[in-house]
Amino acid sequence: MRSEGKFYDDKNFPRGFNRSGVFTITEARLLEDYGRTMRGLYDGTLTPVSNSEHQFIAAIHGELNIQSDYAKCWLKYINKTSNKVRSYTLCESQRKPVSRFEDDSNDSDSDTDLDY
Repeated sequence: MRSEGKFYDDKNFPRGFNRSGVFTITEARLLEDYGRTMRGLYDGTLTPVSNSEHQFIAAIHGELNIQSDYAKCWLKYINKTSNKVRSYTLCESQRKPVSRFEDDSNDSDSDTDLDY
């Protein structure tokens, strides 16, 4: 597969593919080196010029079994970047504020309040 230059996706992977924790070192290298070509073949802006590029297109469109590392890597990238569903959890604390000092004015143990 030809290389169209380095591929970066700062929107979804601002720290890079290899630091994202999503891709292996090999997959990150494939995305960086061939990602522009894979994206162009995927969206139709590039026409395939080699047999491996024709197989890549057939694999990502489901016409062939996915065998190449390029197709596996690209589909993993597509799955991780599309249909992002974020879940949020709302929590409410039921704690009551605790005062550090208690009021001792109503203390029944004082000497003045004792009846003998």
